[in-house]
Amino acid sequence: FVQEHTAVCDPLKEEYPDLGDEELYRHARLVTSAVIAKVHTIDWTVELLKTDTLYAGMRANWYGLLGKKFKDTFGHVGGAILGGLVGLKKPENHGVPYSLTEEFVGVYRMHSLLPDDLQLRDISSTSGPDKTPPATEKVPLQNLIGHKGEKTLSEIGFSKVMVSMGHQASGALELWNYPNWLRDLVVQDVDGVDRPDHVDLAALEIYRDRERKVARYNEFRRGLLLIPISKWEDLTDDKEAIATLREVYGDDVEALDLLVGLMAEKKISGFAISETAFTIFLLMATRRLEADRFFTSNFNEETYTKKGLKWVNTTETLKDVIDRHYPTMTKKWMNST
Repeated sequence: FVQEHTAVCDPLKEEYPDLGDEELYRHARLVTSAVIAKVHTIDWTVELLKTDTLYAGMRANWYGLLGKKFKDTFGHVGGAILGGLVGLKKPENHGVPYSLTEEFVGVYRMHSLLPDDLQLRDISSTSGPDKTPPATEKVPLQNLIGHKGEKTLSEIGFSKVMVSMGHQASGALELWNYPNWLRDLVVQDVDGVDRPDHVDLAALEIYRDRERKVARYNEFRRGLLLIPISKWEDLTDDKEAIATLREVYGDDVEALDLLVGLMAEKKISGFAISETAFTIFLLMATRRLEADRFFTSNFNEETYTKKGLKWVNTTETLKDVIDRHYPTMTKKWMNST
């Protein structure tokens, strides 16, 4: 997205030569921020929640039920339902200033998505019908973090890393799937010097929620008007998980920590996350758009410039962004749209 920002600056400078460097920077930052929000809304979220209902719902958040074609032709018409949240006449914060809440931080703990290793791919090979480059070596993810990790990533190369990640499935948000290398993490100071005390990030995440007084799992669900569990069998069908939960918490379901509950909870078909986490996601994804004047009253050519607004409106997916800067990567190795 640094390249995206630079790419936005170039046509803006050509179209509006009177803009100074600071104005160019700010306009390009605004456009790039909107692109990120749009990709997150109608592309990333629907991949995480792979159902037709969510696909339609997230697009309705941006375009409204009238849809993209109508909005591109006639502009924002009607309220949030018909025309979408983006382009509303004024922001709506429901009487509460928008912020990313502690509850949002609590459900966004997704380190289980990280694999133990990155399976590198040979992008110098010939692309086949399925566009899958042959696998080469595996690199432990713990070797790709910190100052040494940055050096290793640079040596591997951005395109190779991106293609390799794109052809590797993420981990599941389940119990017993927390990356082992994050359970014994060597953290560094800003100067790259290793700290003597290792970090168990899984334990730290539990501790942080407790320290910040984020509600335990059952109370959390009550706060969202969701049905709480009364026994472990309400949470999961996994007998081994039930036995372990009982070993840790006894029969006190009220003591269940939020993160543990989120990982143990039975998933809705097509969902990578739990229903509990999804409820917070849906709320915050909507609030992020409707409470921001740059997505409502100021989502216009006067604020973004005509060229900048067109850039946002014609970008639909992360693939569009990658294609602008790495067209060979998308053409040769990317199947998805």
